[in-house]
Amino acid sequence: MLTQLLNASAGVIGGADGPTSVYITGDLAEALHIMANGMLGIFVVIGLIAILVALLTRVSGRK
Repeated sequence: MLTQLLNASAGVIGGADGPTSVYITGDLAEALHIMANGMLGIFVVIGLIAILVALLTRVSGRK
């Protein structure tokens, strides 16, 4: 039973206008991997925006 608990991940489906239900998938490691990939993508995009802003600031400051 402990193995099943550690290998399960729960999520919520629903919204303000409908009932909320809980679903359980069998692989917590897969869920964490997907979440980590999404977070990595967000940080890459934020980093690229920061570099672009820094470059534009330097270019506009030289005038």
